[in-house]
Amino acid sequence: MDLSSIGNIARTGMNLERSRVELASMKLAIANTGYASAGEAAQAAAGLVHSPFAKSLASQPLEATIKTLHDPNHPNANAAGDVFFVKIDPIHEMATLVSALRSYEANIRAYNTNSEMNQAALSIGSNK
Repeated sequence: MDLSSIGNIARTGMNLERSRVELASMKLAIANTGYASAGEAAQAAAGLVHSPFAKSLASQPLEATIKTLHDPNHPNANAAGDVFFVKIDPIHEMATLVSALRSYEANIRAYNTNSEMNQAALSIGSNK
């Protein structure tokens, strides 16, 4: 195995985990945002589905459904008193954040360990 391939694998893992963090963060950001129409909520959901982060995670299916809540006192309620939300499970997204951050940290440790081993090998070779 080439010495640089270990670093490349770790970098690829860091990029993937960064994308998972970004997508989960975007989902959490709109989780409790109310919209006046189902079209606006669908547009926000489409922004998630078509984001560059979602595209980089193509192996993970991303579904966005709309839920309706009748709350005439909500500032974004329509004339009928309905507010539309993108259906997102905040607990699942927080678990995804924790998992992705831990995986990202593990990839950083692997990358740094690989770099240290390469430096040690070079210093051993230069001392002869």
